[in-house]
Formats: sequence, C-alpha cells, structure tokens
Amino acid sequence: MNRCVRVFTGIGVLVALGLSNVIGCSDSKGDAQEQPASTGKLRLGLTARAQSGNVYRLRNAFFDVVNSRTGEFEASLFSEDFGNVDEITTLIDRGSHLVTLQPGWFLEIVTGGGSAGTGGVATGGAPSKGGGGFIGKGTGGSPSFPEGGFAGDDGDFGFGGDLGFGGDFSFGGDPGSSGGFGGEPVPPPPPPGGFGGEPFPPQGGFAGFPDGPGQPVDAQLLSDAVQFFFLNGGDDAFVTYVFQVGGDVIDFDKGRLHIGIAVDEVEPPCVAPEGVIDPRRALFENSVPALSSVALSDAFEAIAANEGHGTDPELLYQQLFDSYASAENAVLPDAVHCGDETTDGQPSLNGYPLTCDRVEHAQVDNFFEWFATGFVNRMDLAPQNGAHCGQQRMIFSNSNGFGSRVFMIIEAQIPNPAPELGIQGCVPIARFWLDQNSIDDPFERGARLRDAFLFGHPDLLAAGFGPFLSPSHVTVGSGQIRTNNFVQDPWLLREFKLAVDGDELTVLPFPTAEAPNGNLFNELSGLPQGEACRENILDAMEGLLTNDPAQMSFVVSQECKDAESRNDFSQDYAANMSSGFIDQINERFGGTGLDAFDLGNRAWFAGSCIGCHNEAAGLFLGNGVFAPLSHDFVHSADFTTDCGDTVCFPESDAMARVFLPQRLQVMSNLLGIELPSNPCEGGGGNGGFGGFAGGAPSTGGSFGFAGSAGEEEPLPELLPGPAPEVEISLPEASTPVEELDERDAEIREEYGELTIGNRSAQVTH
Repeated sequence: MNRCVRVFTGIGVLVALGLSNVIGCSDSKGDAQEQPASTGKLRLGLTARAQSGNVYRLRNAFFDVVNSRTGEFEASLFSEDFGNVDEITTLIDRGSHLVTLQPGWFLEIVTGGGSAGTGGVATGGAPSKGGGGFIGKGTGGSPSFPEGGFAGDDGDFGFGGDLGFGGDFSFGGDPGSSGGFGGEPVPPPPPPGGFGGEPFPPQGGFAGFPDGPGQPVDAQLLSDAVQFFFLNGGDDAFVTYVFQVGGDVIDFDKGRLHIGIAVDEVEPPCVAPEGVIDPRRALFENSVPALSSVALSDAFEAIAANEGHGTDPELLYQQLFDSYASAENAVLPDAVHCGDETTDGQPSLNGYPLTCDRVEHAQVDNFFEWFATGFVNRMDLAPQNGAHCGQQRMIFSNSNGFGSRVFMIIEAQIPNPAPELGIQGCVPIARFWLDQNSIDDPFERGARLRDAFLFGHPDLLAAGFGPFLSPSHVTVGSGQIRTNNFVQDPWLLREFKLAVDGDELTVLPFPTAEAPNGNLFNELSGLPQGEACRENILDAMEGLLTNDPAQMSFVVSQECKDAESRNDFSQDYAANMSSGFIDQINERFGGTGLDAFDLGNRAWFAGSCIGCHNEAAGLFLGNGVFAPLSHDFVHSADFTTDCGDTVCFPESDAMARVFLPQRLQVMSNLLGIELPSNPCEGGGGNGGFGGFAGGAPSTGGSFGFAGSAGEEEPLPELLPGPAPEVEISLPEASTPVEELDERDAEIREEYGELTIGNRSAQVTH
C-alpha cells in the first residue's frame, strides 16, 4: 500500500516521517506435524540507537492491527499506555495482518552527543505522510512551537493542563531558561486539556536513559506507515520502521512477532441504555444488517427511474468511471473523458490539471461488486432559512483488499416541500431519523431507510418528500456524487453531477468544492486566476475563525476550485503560501490569535477533500485546536467490527467525537427537544483537548483525539418562514463546466448566510 511521503525543510533540525516494510520468515521451529499456535505475540520497538550514537524514542504512537484478509480490527496499541518500556507487545491470531502507524507520532532524542537543533525550531516544516508532527504551528504541524522552543512553564506542565506529562518538568531546560528546541526561549504551555489518564512520564525521565526526558526532533518517515506480516505458527515475522533525523537513519527493528498460545479476555462493548439517542441510528446508520438490503446498482436504478428519464442505470455508472480515461482509451464514445479539456496542452478541468488514464477506469465494468457501508443524515447542511433540507447520503465501497479500494458517496440534497414553513418544513425528515433510534432490529431500520432513499417512505411521502435519490438532487445547485480512490498513486477524490443530453441523463465531472488549487496561495505561481482567487480566499477564511472543527467552513468561488483533490500535498495550503500572501493574511486576521499558517491548515482541513480525509488529520489548527482523525483516508470504514448491539462498518474518530455529537445537537435544536447524551461516547465535539479519551476506545475500537480546545459555539436561531423557493433543474450536458459552476454559485446565494449547523450556507460537504 503506497503512501505519500512529504519531505520539507526548515530552520534547525529536519523532520521527515516514514516507514519501510521489511518482512522475513525464519525456518519453521518444532515438529512439522504439530498444529500451529492459535495466537502470536506482536512486539513493536520504541527505542533505537542511530549510527551517530544518539538514542531516539518513538512517542505518541498509535499502532492499529487489522486482519488483511477480512479487514477485521484486531488491536490498537498506544505507546504512552505502556510506560517507559523499550517495546510494547500484544497477542494476535495467526494469519495475515496489517499494522498501521497512525498520524500524530513524534520522535525525540533521549541521549547521545548529537545536537537536536542548531538555532531554533523548524518554522516552515510540515508533517510527512507518517504523522501529524507534534503540536507546532509550522506549515503542517511540525515541531515549530509558538514563540520558540518547548520547555514547560512553572510547574503543572502538560499537554494542556494539570495532568499532562507529569508536571514540574521541562522539555528544554529549567522554567524560563533558554533551551527548548535548539536554544530558543520556551513558550507557555498549551491551553487546558491534558492527556487524560495517568501522568506520564514520571519525574526522573525515561527508564534506562539517565539524561531524562528527551527533546522532540524533526523526523522523516522513509517507508510505509502500513506494513504487512504473516504468522503461520512457529515462525518469526519481522516488521521494521525506519526514520530519518538530519543525517541519522534510525531502524526500529524490534518488530518480531513470536508465536504463542494464550487467551485474551476483553470487556464487552458499551451498549447505550434505553432512551438514549444513538448517533449510529439517528445520524449514521452503519450496521451491516441494516445495509445488507441495498447495493450501488439499486441506488443508480432509483436515480435513473425517479423523475421519469428512463436512462440505463448501468450506463450512468459507466459514464462516471469512463471519465477516468482519455477518449482514445475509453469505452463509451459519447461520454465526457479526461483530456476533453486542456490547459497549456495538458488535460484539465476548470483550468487546473487533471490526471488522465487512471487505473480506476477498470471499474467501468464493476457495477454489481459494490456494497453499502453507510446511510448518512446530513440535515445539518440545511440553510437556516429553509431553502432546502440538507443532504441524505449513501456510501458504497468495492474494496477487494487494502491494495485496491474505491469508495463512492451519493450526496442528495433534499428540497423543502413546504417552503412556506421555512426550516420547519424539514422537520418530518428529522422525526423520521429520530424514530430510527427506537427500532432495535437493524433489518427493520435498513428497510425503512431503503424505502426513503429509493422509493420514498410512506411517512415522508405523506409530508411531501419524494425519494431521496432523484436526478435533481445530485445536480447543479444541489448535491453531488463523489469518489475516493485508492488504486493508483496519487490517491485522489473527484466530484460529479448529473445533467441531461436530450431526454437522457448523463454524468459530468465537476470541480471539487470547496477545495481551491494549492498554487493559488503562491503569488509567484503565475496562474491567471491567482490575484482574484487570493482575494476570495481571504474572504473565505472568515469561515475558519471558529474554534469548533465541526463548524469551520471554507467556501471559494468557481474559478478557484481544483479539478481533483490529490494525495500529493498539492493542497497543503500553508506550505504553498508565498511571503506576500502570508503578510496579507496576518494583516487581515491580526488579533484573532491565528496566523497565516494556522488559517492555511484550517483551510486544508475544512476545504480540501484530501485534507479532511487524511492529510490534515491530527494537524494543529491554532488556538489549541487539533484536526480530528479519519480512518486513514475514509470516515466510514470498509471493514467491520463489533459495535455492541450489531456488527458495523465503524465511523472514524472524527465522526464519533466531533461531527456526530455536533449534528445531534443540530437535530435537537431543529426538533425543539433536549436529547439525552450517550454515556458510551468518550468525548464531545468541542469538549477541549481532553487527551486520549480517558482510556476508553473510540467507536470501532481505535483511539484518537477527544475533541478540540475551543469552546462550543451556539447554534444559530432558526429563521421563521417562508423560505425562498429555489428552482433546481438539470442543465444541458453541453454547457461548459465554468458556466455550470457559476450557475451553481448563483443558486447557493439564495441559501442565505448560515446552515442550521452554523456553517456557511454555501457549503456542499
């Protein structure tokens, strides 16, 4: 599984993050006739000595282990849970497995003669593909801390409060002294929060290293974060992590998996008591039984049939994936293809580069191989004025293993059938979803949702709502279809809308809202749209000033939207900023507590598709706020786990701890009722950087950030009716994409200023 490695430079020590994959097997031990052991022991080394003699320690490291054949989650290991040990261990079943080092780790020098820094901190750094750096404010979260190094205040020091790393010590010297990172003055500690759990490490430093706590250093990941190993019983499998710090290369080579037999007892998953609203039922249905009755072919059949166009549903599907090929390599001669538009002789869309002849084109004949992983209630996207009722979504995957995965999400925007009532005209959908909470049978819940999406549920039909999946719900001015592709480097996301060619429906590639091209942040890029887009970007940054990640929005104009969102850090907006544009941002937003790099990182998280899905996960966003974590490129997994009352496709940490709690508040506000909280949820959307979930696993069994450091912002008041009556019609497929996007923006102006979730009413995601 290839992963992008991002290499960057900065003042002081260079950090790069990466992993390499070294797999080996010894000769079989023991009698070949004996039955192999049923479990094996996974060992993951945490300390290593480089060729210079320096000793380094891996910190804040999450390792997730899954069965590579079934995708079943097997273990989540967090380095800070094991104290000052040289390695951590756990028991796993024999078979083929994948171990993933998740973003958020950092490396520190513990002892040795080498210098960790030579004159300050990295001010232009950013995390590579291996992690989120530390808590710094560089152009991607590398250890470039505010105002200098990192060294503790006057006691009670920690990752944000009175617990943290153990109190009363500094990373770079005595309180107030020089030291820190390369001799710079130390900053004050971050805002309250802390690591949640026992103080770590205890005073006196790490076991076995007399020099005490180490200094974080910039480090590069040289290899894959995801590594494969196989246990057959009686053999050894080796997993090696390789990092680079300056001229040092550090091999963490203690990843030896020893076979043994043991019984592991675990607590049963938490089940919410009766009467509590379960977000998995009222907002995000991810139960495997509930989803088993619907396939992607059903969804396209509904879109093709509803509104009476009579188009072949498989043809619509094929048009979408045929667009990944150039005309000479395509299957359908009349479809829109990559390279139909060019800029400076290169394939493009909306004037920006588009990669052609992607391997995903092979999906053109894979119509019946997809399975559903989620029904999603996005009523929080409804405008405050009730111009529409938000989105209803279905997520599909055709994953055939971790080396070949494609996702599709159909995001249908639902019209308000009673605009005279304003936003209250949307209440029947909220009640429909709330009723799901009281239905314990997942098959029954799935049947109700299948009806609502494909045909129209009787309760909703009576209230004036048609089927959710209809052509006008995924076109200009309304919703869209998006793909998330993991087949070929770079991994990427694309967007599509429906149009008509005569009486027939057709699929059109569309620019990725709300993701501007990264070069627009650079005054020297020479893009003709650059000056106008930088002015637009400054205006769009007003939607990033909230400290609640669930309420951040970043909406740019038509001419700024990128052709696709690629996993190559081209949409790392902070890293692309030129010095002049940095000055403009700092001048405009001075006094907010946020600088240009903070706002660039927030735009990366809130605007870029790939940012929210992976590249900005765990990133420091300024004002004590961290971007929540995804499932490594997805927010709805394509593997299953035990969710207590059902087997489900687990949602990401970001969904469980940030987005779903906030959306539940939005539903409560719309219905005018108080919804009791769920004691099984380990954190809230805005509960402060409370550490790592107090030791409780997040949904799906993985750990992650508990929330942001910002205070919860109130939801906007619901506006009384009437709502503006917005006309949505399918455009002609021959219309240039620039005109279609301009029409899309004109329609969205009628949606007013805010959604009921307190984001810009022009958002689409």
